[in-house]
Amino acid sequence: LFAILKLGPDADLPAWAIQAATFFIARTSDELSIMCPQGDVPDAIEASRNWVCFRVDGDLEFDEVGVVARASAPLADNGLSLFLVSTHDRDYVFVHQNDVERAIQIYETIGFTVTSGAS
Repeated sequence: LFAILKLGPDADLPAWAIQAATFFIARTSDELSIMCPQGDVPDAIEASRNWVCFRVDGDLEFDEVGVVARASAPLADNGLSLFLVSTHDRDYVFVHQNDVERAIQIYETIGFTVTSGAS
């Protein structure tokens, strides 16, 4: 399970945020956003918790059009909130733990394969 949190734009990057094998960080003039395993986030830190990660796999080109839309639109069209992060090679869709079973059903209905270990 992952947590999503924001710190002030000038905050130092906490060591706990980068200790896992998978984490995502973005700094802008407005904030420092962190997404990391929730077990790494101290209890005193305000965060949105219990997000499950689905990794979009496939032989996708970096500039392929529509990948994010194909991964996110079916969930949004069915009223599921999501958070999406892209790297050079992959896209990661996060849905709240309460919506995981529904997300899997939606993906399977449209022909996506969901394997164990997606989170």
